[in-house]
Amino acid sequence: MDSKLEDHLKRRNGIYYTPEKLAKYLAEPLISSTIKSVFDPAYGEGALLLAAESIFKEKFETKVTLELFGSDIHPVNGLLSHLPEANLKQQDFFNLENDLKFDVILSNPPYVRHQSQSRELIKEYRERLHDLQFLSNSSDLWTYFLVKSVSHLKSGGSMGLIIPWAFLQADYARDIRTWLIDKFENIKVLALNHPYFEEESAQERVVILWLSNKDYTTERIEFAFARDIESNISYRELQRTEWNSNKVVGVNNDLDSIFSRISNELRFSKFESLADTRIGVVTGANSFFIRKEEELTQLGFDPNQLLPIVTSAKELPDLITNGDLNLKRLVLISEVDRNQFSEFIDKGEELGFDQRSHSKMRKSWFSIDPRRTPDAFFPYRVGQIPYLVLNTHQIQSTNSVHRIYFKEGLGESAIKWIVVSMLSIYGQLSMEANAKTYGRGMLKMEPGALGKVLVFKDDDDRINDVYELVINALGREEKDNALEIATNFIDDFLQIPEDLRLMTSQALDNIKMTRKRQ
Repeated sequence: MDSKLEDHLKRRNGIYYTPEKLAKYLAEPLISSTIKSVFDPAYGEGALLLAAESIFKEKFETKVTLELFGSDIHPVNGLLSHLPEANLKQQDFFNLENDLKFDVILSNPPYVRHQSQSRELIKEYRERLHDLQFLSNSSDLWTYFLVKSVSHLKSGGSMGLIIPWAFLQADYARDIRTWLIDKFENIKVLALNHPYFEEESAQERVVILWLSNKDYTTERIEFAFARDIESNISYRELQRTEWNSNKVVGVNNDLDSIFSRISNELRFSKFESLADTRIGVVTGANSFFIRKEEELTQLGFDPNQLLPIVTSAKELPDLITNGDLNLKRLVLISEVDRNQFSEFIDKGEELGFDQRSHSKMRKSWFSIDPRRTPDAFFPYRVGQIPYLVLNTHQIQSTNSVHRIYFKEGLGESAIKWIVVSMLSIYGQLSMEANAKTYGRGMLKMEPGALGKVLVFKDDDDRINDVYELVINALGREEKDNALEIATNFIDDFLQIPEDLRLMTSQALDNIKMTRKRQ
């Protein structure tokens, strides 16, 4: 097969072969003298099965044979030619008979996003195995593999899996974690920052999950972050409340207790009760539709057809200081302008922008409806100290910056309170706990996660002077200073107890430190 075609098929099917070191690291804790069978539901090149075989031979000088089994739609059997042919099935794992049981299952399941999955196939999987019914429609394919794999374990059996970081923080993954409780005696998780599948997917970091003694009540959940498997790794025990939370943050603080006090004692409320969060304008071709004003003017566009637009969180400080002066412009072309700008439109079609998915969704591919101007902006991705910026101009944003629409009835002072409180340590801790994290310790704030952030609302006009100090500091890119000003004001105004201040500050420092190591 052509190498480019092979690479394409691997990516499409989420196939990332397991490095030998990682395979042995996963298998080693689960290989004992009492096991007789090991199964891999997506064995690929056979790295996990070979690792189990090698470890078993090294550990035990015995004539007892360890039986290895596997299934895979696209197997590579060269390294497993010594195994009985009947042990390796070239078939979809979900077609495997449910009554087949094994002592140990090792798996690096396919990393296929839910958007790329066949709906018909997923429906078929759900119909075949009732245990899959609880999975969300937004669940990626690895979750289906995990659940079905559990059904193939003998009582007392154990599993080891290499799965994406989504296991710790995706909305759908919470259901998986809670489902695992009381199905295994011991649950152990190692989150690795090193991209072990760098050749195939530079951004994909992995979680190693060990599940021991099926059908026993869960006694212990252990968790650790590490750069790689060669690091000095220190595990800590997780409480069930932490395990069942929206996001496993891995810091030794009772976040639920802190947030309960912030809500009940300080009257903080969820942001979603005060505002709606929407993704920004999706053009489908930013480089074509969004350009500098001078360039678009030279192409014959009238200023009325050019909408100032924020394209990155990095532009927010300048937006505070200079308004829309330095922003690029979004081209607004209606169907009636087709003839006037035919050359511009033809160029876009020549470049294939009309064939992109978002372009095809529009009645006229080149005619973008920016919708209602938002009240504020919030970054989708940010390194540290996310904050709200009020939209004091008629500006829009791309989908790298969320659009915020405050609920009717909120006055100017109330909105300023929300901005300042979100910037305080109380709002920041809430954001850190709800946001997802990805490469280089960056935060990714989905609209739903932002809605869960705790903020404070009041009408006291003493907020005005503080708001100006905070906003000016942000305009100068002095985030730490802005956070300190906001926190001190909130502390003094609400007379926050010293123990709660200290708990919140320590928790925020710990969770930030943990994120930077990720």
